[in-house]
Amino acid sequence: MRFQLYDKSTGISLNLSLSHSVGLTTNRKKLQFLNKANNYFKPNIAIQMKNYIRNLFVAATALTFMIETNAAPNKLPMEWTLLSPDKKITFTIKKDNNETLSYDVHYGTKVAIEPSYLGLAMDEVNIADNAQFISASAPQEIKENYELKIGKQLKTTNHCMERTLSFKSKNGLAFDIVMRAYNDGVAFRYVFTGKDNKMHTIQNELTEFAVPTNGKAWIFPYMLNDRQRTCYEEYAEYEIPIRSQAPAKQGWAFPMLFNTNDLWMLITEAEIDGHYPGTHVDNSGNKNAYKIRFPEKEEAVYPNDILEPVSTLPWKSPWRSIIVGPELNTIFTSQMVTHLNPPSVIKDLSWIKGGRSSWSWWSEKKVRSYNRQLKYADLSKEMSWEYMLIDAGWPTMKDGGTMEDVVKYANNSGVGVWLWYDSNAGNEEKENAIMANPVLRKEEMKRISQLGVKGIKVDFFDTDKQKAMQLYIDILKDAMENHLMVNFHGSTLPRGFERTYPNLMSMEAVKGAEGMGQQYRCDMAPAHHTVLAFTRNVVGPMDYTPVILSIKNPGAKNPGIPRTTYAHQIALSVIFESGFQCFADNEQKYRSLPDEPKNFLKQVPCTWDESRLISGYPTDHTIIMRRKGNQWYIAGISGKREKRQLSFNLPAEFQNKKLVLITDGDNATSFGHKTITVNGTVSIDVLEDGGFAGILE
Repeated sequence: MRFQLYDKSTGISLNLSLSHSVGLTTNRKKLQFLNKANNYFKPNIAIQMKNYIRNLFVAATALTFMIETNAAPNKLPMEWTLLSPDKKITFTIKKDNNETLSYDVHYGTKVAIEPSYLGLAMDEVNIADNAQFISASAPQEIKENYELKIGKQLKTTNHCMERTLSFKSKNGLAFDIVMRAYNDGVAFRYVFTGKDNKMHTIQNELTEFAVPTNGKAWIFPYMLNDRQRTCYEEYAEYEIPIRSQAPAKQGWAFPMLFNTNDLWMLITEAEIDGHYPGTHVDNSGNKNAYKIRFPEKEEAVYPNDILEPVSTLPWKSPWRSIIVGPELNTIFTSQMVTHLNPPSVIKDLSWIKGGRSSWSWWSEKKVRSYNRQLKYADLSKEMSWEYMLIDAGWPTMKDGGTMEDVVKYANNSGVGVWLWYDSNAGNEEKENAIMANPVLRKEEMKRISQLGVKGIKVDFFDTDKQKAMQLYIDILKDAMENHLMVNFHGSTLPRGFERTYPNLMSMEAVKGAEGMGQQYRCDMAPAHHTVLAFTRNVVGPMDYTPVILSIKNPGAKNPGIPRTTYAHQIALSVIFESGFQCFADNEQKYRSLPDEPKNFLKQVPCTWDESRLISGYPTDHTIIMRRKGNQWYIAGISGKREKRQLSFNLPAEFQNKKLVLITDGDNATSFGHKTITVNGTVSIDVLEDGGFAGILE
């Protein structure tokens, strides 16, 4: 804010600017002139001018105080700014003349988020409406190194600037808005700092995301399936106009990808601790801006549970996270979601080990044959995979053995076993609701841990209501106490749980390979795969169950015929990140592979020390490099139904190195194999919906 002060008696005028972050400044030349007044004027005139300057600064300081303390309501707007560590991102929160709170985000001079409303309706009162400003902390730097057990980069740094704004609502409720600015985006949350035993309810969260409309969006609809359950298993709407209405009233799911104002942006949420439901968005904001929406009443699980967040104080909302940068690689490499979660609560992490797994369900449906399960234990041993997963049906295992016998057999072969369970969310009173009933859950986890089971796959959560979000955490805690790793299936979206509870290896929340029995889904898969690398898999590990090479239901009247080539499927072992990577196909199919792809699957890791996007565009293609130790892996997939050449350049450090490649063969079900020396642009021919995978030597 700039203004001019003029004194008629002395003829002195001063230009001043007032900023909440830097205070009062004046025209420097005029101050220098006035400071030398004793040399040019008679003493009484110099004294007069000095007194004038002193009084002027006193008046201006008082004005600053009035604005900062909101002593002059409805007179002047207020704003607080936070810069990212590299100063490229500007995050601003404003309290305007009509007493509403809003925020905006800029990347350099480019608008990433236009002015967007902030606030909550808590206990029937909008806390942001006519809220009294109390204080603003100075920007503080956070820089903490930590290590994950799974992910695209295990050693990482939470580096940002943070600022806390404190307010009091018109009904006297104290609350903070915590701001963070990272080099790859911003985040904010609401925090209620009081302490009481009263149960409070948030009827509505008013947070909006006013994304500039001059661009494109890739967003997944938040849909209920035919059982009236949400499962995050829809295909994204591709390159739609920003702020388009969702195909169903439920709105849109996180994460949301945008390309606007020459910026890439991903919006999602992070850290849910059981005191808030998972949220999504609709277009009910100002001018169709995206606005936070709570779970749907129609969600069948916990039908009598309220949809709104409830808790005593103190209380905090999830982080609203906006990843932004000029390149798609900013989105791909971001680890903001885990940065926004608390550190690990597990001290001894030695028993937590990511790994690959065989899995019989995709090709066999019902896991009831003891002898067949032994073949998958043998497959994991032959392929050097760490685990096998025994899916639904194991309690009724037949033909000579039980689950316990399979575990003993596998462990003797050096293969760890995971077991499937129904979450029974909403059915805690059922006699066999093992995972939903705290007593039964603890007993079962202790039992199977003593048998030598390494992990559990818990399925069918099917809602984002608050009780379900608490159930995830309860399961992780009890599993932690029994040294069990966890894979959540039929689940919500990752929000960074894996930092606080490193025994979480993966979550589904994706239209995965399980659906490939239908032709429509087979047709959608190639482009879908290229989108997931920049959306769903950015925010956390993804249990897609890749590398399917056969027809899922070959005896069906209309079986789904895969569109992706075999090389495309091999590439998914690198493209998709999951700490528990289940390879889905029949054990015979993997055993019959040629040596090159078979050896690649024997070697490829599932946790990574570094990941880089080499080239890509959602729906078109994706090329990724990942490193484990000193070994680099590369993979590329095409989302186009056409033969083409994928051309790309590797960083200078890889020039003159050998690239050993598995490529498409003469047709979709065959492989090619070649070695090239990297020298400038690399070009690889791919078939329709094809791909490649390789190792740099």
